[in-house]
Amino acid sequence: MDKELVKGHRNRLRERYLQGGYTAFQDYEILEILLGICIPRKDTKPMAKELLKRFKTVEGVLKGELEELMEFQGISRTIGINLKFLGDLSKYNFKNNYLKSDVTTFDGKRDLIGYLKNEIGFGNSEEFMAIFLNSANELIKSETLFKGTIDRSAIYPRKILEKALEYNARSVIFAHNHPSGKITPSKKDIELTKEMENILRVVDVKLLDHIIITKESYLSFLEEGFIDYY
Repeated sequence: MDKELVKGHRNRLRERYLQGGYTAFQDYEILEILLGICIPRKDTKPMAKELLKRFKTVEGVLKGELEELMEFQGISRTIGINLKFLGDLSKYNFKNNYLKSDVTTFDGKRDLIGYLKNEIGFGNSEEFMAIFLNSANELIKSETLFKGTIDRSAIYPRKILEKALEYNARSVIFAHNHPSGKITPSKKDIELTKEMENILRVVDVKLLDHIIITKESYLSFLEEGFIDYY
């Protein structure tokens, strides 16, 4: 497609956006517009469709690893970084919403799941997060404490306990991702959770939940009955 045709096509896409918002577009068209910001004067529709074949969704593209993005012809390191930056804007927005919410409410839980999905749900390796909350169940601090295979040998209860006391937290939520996409907890996941629940209880810190997150779904230990509600 020559430059004038590309320009005309993009102008029509912009007008459609003004008339109907992003819901007026198919996924490849949304990605086409985003790519157009990074790659001026070039037809980005074929690239958008190829990226969606690999990553399935626009969100998947924007959360993709830089090395994977650069495997596609036409995507330089700079363009890949720009795409990842666009993806990280959603992390910022989710965190702002989450900061204002009591995580035990419906809206708070929804924002929490969105925040965790954006933080670690798309990761290619396991990450373990601890979310420290005050007496109103509002965020004090969230930290990724461990990376790699999540089991008892990798998680140090003392470090988690020290962090809870440092932040004067009244409750904690654990979260870790399953890069496989499966949300079923392992025996080690359950054992670690019960151990930490008992340790935290000694210092009057409540374990509210442990959430397994993937890019498509989640599992709550509380909802599944693996954590006692007290």
